[in-house]
Amino acid sequence: MPNAGKALPDLERIRKEAAAPRRERLHIVITGDASRPIRTLSLPRALPRVVSIAAIVLVLATAVLIAGSWHMNGSLARLEGRVQDVLQAADTVASHPLPGAAFVVGSASRDEPPAATGSTRRPTGAKGRFVIESVNTGETVDVHLDLASGEVEASSYRALRHLLRCQRTGAETPMDPRLIELLYRITQRTHQKIQLVSGFRAPMFSLAALSYHTRGMAADIRVPGMTPLMVRDLARAMGVKGIGYYPVTQFVHVDVRDEKQEWTDYGAQRFDSEGGEHDPNHAKTAGP
Repeated sequence: MPNAGKALPDLERIRKEAAAPRRERLHIVITGDASRPIRTLSLPRALPRVVSIAAIVLVLATAVLIAGSWHMNGSLARLEGRVQDVLQAADTVASHPLPGAAFVVGSASRDEPPAATGSTRRPTGAKGRFVIESVNTGETVDVHLDLASGEVEASSYRALRHLLRCQRTGAETPMDPRLIELLYRITQRTHQKIQLVSGFRAPMFSLAALSYHTRGMAADIRVPGMTPLMVRDLARAMGVKGIGYYPVTQFVHVDVRDEKQEWTDYGAQRFDSEGGEHDPNHAKTAGP
């Protein structure tokens, strides 16, 4: 038998392989009705290890996210505190204007014309008040002024600034004292409250370059019992520099810019007081 010697090593190898431990796969046996065959699912032996590693990674990632969230909350709290400090400082400055500043209500002489100071005329009298109502929210504010110093009472100023807030974001900004004075003077001339259509507008929602709405220097208003044309003519007679006439959407834009500019906008689709941009570049304008 010439192949007998060769068969012996093969037999020996087979015996060693049979005796060696085998890495069996995990089996999940599903038994049910005796009349049905048994179902077996085979899973890789490394699956438990992979699941364990994945669970550890998930736990570590969760811990990192929790730590990051805690740190972010702390940063946001500090930032909110700083913003509140800035707003409080702005309130203080706006409520207590510096004497001698050209833009401050009451800083000019009583006899000095508006053109010399770049501001509207001063109201007269020791005390003053006017009522302003938001047509968007129905809120009403009774504003009280100390006409001798040109200051607005602190509580009135905070309430007015909140009323004039951006209707899209809820953001507020310090209001130019000249705008407050202008609203007061309009109520003195008309003996009516002011109906506010739009006040401050957050810069990201303004399409106009250097919009006076984004700087707390403009308001879109109506006056009960008066047409927009009548309000426009009244503002013109009072020497208001920035006047926008919107006959379709029935309001008048007034602002306290330094250079005189008037425009008329017949935009038929500007019924959203915060959506229509009051930009003289988009309308028929009139210069000085």
